[in-house]
Amino acid sequence: MRKTGLFIVLLCTTMWGGLFAQQTEFSSDTIKHEVDSLHITAPVVTRQKTTQGVKQVAATSMKVNLPPVEVQKFWQILQNFRQDYDAQLERWDDIYLLITGIRSNPDYYKLSMPATYYDAPIEQAFSISDWRPVIPFIKEDTLKKQLPQLKDLRHSQQVDKFVNRQLLSFYLEYPKLVKQNEDNLEGLKPIYGEVLVDEPKKENLLEMMQNNELPNQVTEKDLLVIKPNFWTFGGNGYLQFSQNYISDNWYKGGESTKSLLSGFTWQANYDDKQRIQFENKIEWKLGFITAPSDTVHSYKANNDLLRLSSKLGYKAFSTWYYTLSAEFKTQFFSNYDTNSDNLVSAFFSPAELNVGLGMDYKFVKDGICNLSVLINPINYTLYSVASDRVDPTKFNIEEGHKRESVWGSRLESTLKWKVFSMLMWESRLSYTTNYEKVLAEWENTFTFSINKYLSTKLFVHGRFDDGVSREVDDSYFQLQELLSFGLSYTW
Repeated sequence: MRKTGLFIVLLCTTMWGGLFAQQTEFSSDTIKHEVDSLHITAPVVTRQKTTQGVKQVAATSMKVNLPPVEVQKFWQILQNFRQDYDAQLERWDDIYLLITGIRSNPDYYKLSMPATYYDAPIEQAFSISDWRPVIPFIKEDTLKKQLPQLKDLRHSQQVDKFVNRQLLSFYLEYPKLVKQNEDNLEGLKPIYGEVLVDEPKKENLLEMMQNNELPNQVTEKDLLVIKPNFWTFGGNGYLQFSQNYISDNWYKGGESTKSLLSGFTWQANYDDKQRIQFENKIEWKLGFITAPSDTVHSYKANNDLLRLSSKLGYKAFSTWYYTLSAEFKTQFFSNYDTNSDNLVSAFFSPAELNVGLGMDYKFVKDGICNLSVLINPINYTLYSVASDRVDPTKFNIEEGHKRESVWGSRLESTLKWKVFSMLMWESRLSYTTNYEKVLAEWENTFTFSINKYLSTKLFVHGRFDDGVSREVDDSYFQLQELLSFGLSYTW
């Protein structure tokens, strides 16, 4: 009976020991897998030698503390994420795999294109369009917030603002990585439809051997050379008339007058788009007005000018040019004092020649603005009077002389600005000095275009000359103004 009971106890002990060993082995494998994936070092079983043999220390009493369930789930999430990430990288590197399901959004095209300088990020950075003044005395409208708001339909506009802000940061941090400019992309058109691929032409080897000419070789008879034309020509002309009638018994008195004004401008400019610019311009203005109060002359010239100018420039840097300039001006007809045959001015009396060496600054915006500022530190001026009946002292010439040479400096600025579609402003400012006397002129012409052939012109000409003889009560400052309406044409 005792033996039978002892056998049963040993059998039960053996079975429970086997089950415990199997459970312990499963747990150890599971722990080892988690430890290897997360790089956690497990306790090490040590052995000690004694006289009785090898003694295991902490072999049977080793206890591994498993982490909480939440931590195990987090480890599993990290492991799954790593597996998915590696799988996506493999799919991305596979050039033969067509990735579908990715929706293209045109709002982010600036980020998908090669690095390009766009104007919008710069304009947005300096814009104050979104700025609104804060008025502390006005209470906030709470009722407006309580009302249901419509969905904001400006999604593309908002996305573009954030994209522009990101691009501006990229321009500042990595300017050398931006290789393209928005101006170079203008005019490019997308390819529509299918792309046609021409199949290579099959060449006959025998014909190629018998032919003396190489394949795809352009012969001289097939070669067409187009020589670039660096010359541009243009100009404008106008003829305008004004009339004023006053009866003899008009209660305020006055005189009836008629006036005629004409002008012509022609330009021939050379620009090789690299270094050399050669500008030539000829212009004349001629105007007459009736003079009822003048008993000697029935009409008088109130505007008379002939001017030829030329500039030869060689590019120095940016928009600056080393320039040699020349200008000559005189008038066509003779002009007399009122009720007298005393000649005031005539053809080549006076005549003025300016030759200078300096630099010319240019700013050109096609169709909108054309600015030129010429600075001549070295300038030669020749004043001349050909007629013996004209007083030379009125034209910077000493009494008894017929010509005068002056060395000094000169500043000349010309501007042609289309203020808006119907208004054109043409201005010319010149300042010449020999460091003792000054001759300055400012000519302004405002053209109000009604259509292609009709316009109204306002001409204002101011002049300052302290090197001429004058009356006691007169000023060195002179002014001329003329308003007219009539025909005009530009080509």
